[in-house]
Amino acid sequence: MIAHAGKRTLTLENRPYLLSHAAAVGKKEGEGPLGSRFDFVTRNDRMGQKSWELAESELQRTAIDLALRKGSLRHCDLDLILAGDLLNQCIGSFLASMHSDVPYLGQYGACSTMAQGLALGGVLVESGAAARLAVSASSHFCSAERQYRFPLAYGGQRTPTAQWTATAAGAAVLGAEGGSSVRMTHVLFGKMIELGVKDANNMGAAMAPEDVNLDPYIFRRAERCVLHEI
Repeated sequence: MIAHAGKRTLTLENRPYLLSHAAAVGKKEGEGPLGSRFDFVTRNDRMGQKSWELAESELQRTAIDLALRKGSLRHCDLDLILAGDLLNQCIGSFLASMHSDVPYLGQYGACSTMAQGLALGGVLVESGAAARLAVSASSHFCSAERQYRFPLAYGGQRTPTAQWTATAAGAAVLGAEGGSSVRMTHVLFGKMIELGVKDANNMGAAMAPEDVNLDPYIFRRAERCVLHEI
């Protein structure tokens, strides 16, 4: 079912379908130029939760539920959920899918998490291991600040090169059968490249050379999946 094209590219002969997708974002993202394109924009980044981490989990759960609803699907229609975030043990993603009664496979690729999930999901569907699965990823500015930089309560000054982590979650449903005109044709698992960035405070320099996906460290690891409209 899977053919190799070159050293790293996989050709998916049955071309899994992109059945549905959804994006849920924070207030700041909704105010941006793409605001009208998102399926859900929260009025409060706390999402009615007691912590930023629970808020991120709720945002991802919202994205998954919306994707299923748009595809006229339910959680019981899924064989797997592949999801990840930026938190320890992918706790945000785990809590988002905990009550779905669907096997959960945690993904951690930082900025490449969604592409990694789609690539692995496409391979699983192509191989017959899953007839239908969901892929999701999320991040939250406030939980990321606490995890990687300075908790907001610290009141630290942001450097000119500081990154602003998106408060957002995306979800997509892949299936072996469906009526969608968008299908996955190829998967490319990338390689590690040393970029030589030495300034720990300059994440922009570390991330800029890779225009698709990049872990927020010195290394680049890109996963790409090719979706074609048939």
